Amino acid sequence: MKSVNPVKKTWACIAALLLCCPAAVRAQAWTLERCIEHAIANNLSIKMEAISYEAREIELSTAKYSRLPNLSAGTEQSFSFGSVEDTKGAITRLNMSSNTSFSVSSSMPLFTGFQIANDIKVRQYAVKAAEQSLNRAKENIAVAVARAFLDVLLKKEIYKISEETLRFTSENVRKTETMVNAGNVPQAQLYEIKSQHASDEARVTSAGNDVSLSLLTLGQLLELSDLSRFDVEAPSKLDSAAIAMEEAIPSSERIYGEALSVKPQIREAELQLEGSKYSLKVAKAGYYPQLSLSMGLSDRYFNANNAAAPSEGFSTQLSENLQEYVGLSLRIPVFNRFATKNSVRTAQININNRQLALEDVKKTLYKEIQQAYHSAVSAQKSYRAAQKSVEAAREAFRYAESKYQTGKSSVYELTEAKTTFMRSLSEESQAKFSYIFATKILDFYSGRAIEL
Repeated sequence: MKSVNPVKKTWACIAALLLCCPAAVRAQAWTLERCIEHAIANNLSIKMEAISYEAREIELSTAKYSRLPNLSAGTEQSFSFGSVEDTKGAITRLNMSSNTSFSVSSSMPLFTGFQIANDIKVRQYAVKAAEQSLNRAKENIAVAVARAFLDVLLKKEIYKISEETLRFTSENVRKTETMVNAGNVPQAQLYEIKSQHASDEARVTSAGNDVSLSLLTLGQLLELSDLSRFDVEAPSKLDSAAIAMEEAIPSSERIYGEALSVKPQIREAELQLEGSKYSLKVAKAGYYPQLSLSMGLSDRYFNANNAAAPSEGFSTQLSENLQEYVGLSLRIPVFNRFATKNSVRTAQININNRQLALEDVKKTLYKEIQQAYHSAVSAQKSYRAAQKSVEAAREAFRYAESKYQTGKSSVYELTEAKTTFMRSLSEESQAKFSYIFATKILDFYSGRAIEL
């Protein structure tokens, strides 16, 4: 029995594995869900919104801690010349003396006219509004990714149609050559069909470039650095899903009613309005008295630098000079040049502005939903019309092809029928993806996730 070279056997195994597992050497196709997840995790705008959200959380934490007492410690060293007052209160004439003091102090607000409590509320609403702003950014990138993803699928379908057109033309070139050799058709028809073949080859190249460009656009939207192996995966039931949704377009009023309770831009504007109301209360706190508690310790050491009358020892002085204090401080506003009044007026203006902003966001959302609804209805009609056009063009093409094969029509007539049929297929694909995207936008406004 002939022995098998182990090296050849190893390479044979590797080749078999590659043939059985072509995905190992091909790019892994991305689904729409994966594209959206990756974009949300890596998009720079979303990262900036996340940083803004963290900043609002820090501001809330600072507002909460403002209720706590503060604590500070300090020391001071000074030198005096001439007459000085020692720690006993006596006036002494000296060339030079030094004075060292130590202190620890603390203060805590007791009553601030509810300023701290209302400021905490302001910060809490700011955090919630920032969270909705982050959600809005995520939704926007999801829509952009879905649009780019569907554009890739559309360009791929058009590319397949172009390839099928070229395959058909290549077959007709072969058939025409046979017919010319048999003397059934003139040589001119062969030249015409070859010219059409060259045009179809150019269309395939152009369609392939469109696919590459659409993949580039999607990949850049996903912030991918390497696009050499990037590709997308088309859903297996895309056509049936489009057909199943044909009768499921809800009214714009229904979608708007659902959107009011789920869309982050509405919630964000509402939270900003509520926060501005507490900002007004913060401003009004300037009319109230402010009460605070203070306490502390202080000590000092005096050195006379006088040999005739030396100072007491360091530990003795610290023991004798230690002072402790606690006190209440009440500040009653009388007149501050109308600063508080104007702060209140500014806060009220901000409330009015937030109310108008909320109404503007609602009106903008309603207009967007109306446009999306009419776009979906229009796309639905276009899709149905395109389907009928494809069926008619397919029958016309079959008839023209049978006539050409029996020598009863020219290559020009066949080319016209084929061009019309392929154009109707392209228009159907465009109408289908326009319809799918339009219905996904309606799902988006209703608060449902964009998925295929």
